[in-house]
Amino acid sequence: MSETLSHTINENGEITYRNILIAVDESKEAAKAFEAAVNLARKYDAHLLIVSFLNTGSLEALRTFTPQIHNMRAEVANRVNIFKKEAQNQGVKSVSVFTGEDSPASAIIEKVIPQYHCDLIVCGAMGTTKLDRFLIGIGSQSSYMARLAPCSVLIVR
Repeated sequence: MSETLSHTINENGEITYRNILIAVDESKEAAKAFEAAVNLARKYDAHLLIVSFLNTGSLEALRTFTPQIHNMRAEVANRVNIFKKEAQNQGVKSVSVFTGEDSPASAIIEKVIPQYHCDLIVCGAMGTTKLDRFLIGIGSQSSYMARLAPCSVLIVR
C-alpha cells in the first residue's frame, strides 16, 4: 500500500486522531485495548470503529460444521454490538462496527483501513490463539499490524 495514513497535528502542535480502529476479540487484552481506544476517542473527539473478524484461516477444518460457523458469526456480531453500546455509554459520540470473515490483521490493513481512513489502530498484545502466545509472545495479528499498517498502531498489554 503506497498511501500512508497518519495522525494530524493540531494548532498547539499536539498529535490528534480522527478515526480510531479498535480490533476486538474475546481476550482480556482486547478488553484493555478497548478501554484505551474509548479514552482516546473521547479525548480527540474521534470516530471509533470497532472491528472483529471470524478468523477463517483457522476454520478450514470446521467448514463442514455449518451450524457451528453460523453460531460463531452470531457471536462476532454480538461482540461488536456490545462493545459499541459500551463505547456510547462511556461518551464516545461517533461509533460504528465492522465484522468479517478473514485473517484479521491482513483484512484490517488491506480492506478496512483504506475504506474507513483510520489513522490509529488499537489492539491487544495477544489475542485468543494460545499457539500464537506460546510461539511469538506478542500476538501474531498485533505484530503483523505493527509492521505493515500505514498508520500508527497502539498495542495494549
